[in-house]
Amino acid sequence: MGYEYKTPETQLQATVYYMKYNDQLVLTGRVNDVGAYTRTNIDKSYRMGIELQAAKRISNAFRITGNIAFSENKIKNFVEYFDDYDNGGQKSISHGKTDIAFSPAVIGGYNLEWNISKGLQLNLPGKYISRQYLDNTSDKNRSLDPYFVQDLRLSYTVNTKVAREISMIFQLNNVFNKKYEPNGYTYSYLYDGIITTENFYYPMAGTNFMAGVNIKL
Repeated sequence: MGYEYKTPETQLQATVYYMKYNDQLVLTGRVNDVGAYTRTNIDKSYRMGIELQAAKRISNAFRITGNIAFSENKIKNFVEYFDDYDNGGQKSISHGKTDIAFSPAVIGGYNLEWNISKGLQLNLPGKYISRQYLDNTSDKNRSLDPYFVQDLRLSYTVNTKVAREISMIFQLNNVFNKKYEPNGYTYSYLYDGIITTENFYYPMAGTNFMAGVNIKL
């Protein structure tokens, strides 16, 4: 269900949703007869939340846009399976109601747009992602920390007789050199009577830049 309000200077939009799943496929840690990890049908799970979007033109030179989503993504009764190296096979633990993996509760972003002069534009896009879990156990020790990343984009566009439009672009990514990981995986096993969990992460680059030219004929 949604609502939208729009004028030449202002745009507002709100959407609420609820999705109920029967037999959703999720990773559980269970392996098949050849050792490959499988997805298992979860009997009951759901996703619900609200998404908000806004845009405001402050003047001919300045415009602000933003969006944010708040959600709850739950499995009603999750059972984790992990390898038993002491006795062979696998063991299981029931965790009850848990968060669905890689489903952050908050996602937000914005962009500040400044038309400095004719053809010259500066954009400052930023994004925020809240905590994400590497599996469906809701264990903070198996999760990705929240992160905020700020970028900068400068572009200059001209019209010529040779090409309809030529745009020169410079983009600076991760302006504040944030150290973060947007993805990864986790693996647990029982060995010598102790349950061990190993986490693996995919770190993103620090401050980096790119430049390019776009030509429209």
